Amino acid sequence: MIIAVDTREQLPLKFDGIETQVMTLKSGDYSIVGYQDRVAIERKSHSDCWSSMSNGRSRFERCIKRLAALDRAAIVIECSLDELCIRPSQIQRTNVASVIGGLISWSCQFQIPIFFCPNRDYAARVVLRYLASYIKHRGGQR
Repeated sequence: MIIAVDTREQLPLKFDGIETQVMTLKSGDYSIVGYQDRVAIERKSHSDCWSSMSNGRSRFERCIKRLAALDRAAIVIECSLDELCIRPSQIQRTNVASVIGGLISWSCQFQIPIFFCPNRDYAARVVLRYLASYIKHRGGQR
């Protein structure tokens, strides 16, 4: 398995011992080479999540809709749910209830799981495990 990393990913996760290939992905930030049209993961940092749920909300919703069109997709947020409840100082247009409520609503509406990861290493493990699980459970079903 080779992990595909989107060219627009500003701070790519590191996957020890796993080959990666940088390429333009139509959906998400991470996928599997050869399965980019079937599985993807969108990664968000704490501040990026807040920005995506305020000023960038319509853009993020388009991203979610592209993910929902795939066979499997997930969102990985690089902070705990408790940490997400702390609004970054530069965000003024929204509140905690709107951010958490929006994520839960989209997760339900589009059937996309959201994983809260307390740090980047944990996020990388979740991304790797999710993609490997896709290959294990769905990959052979073309």
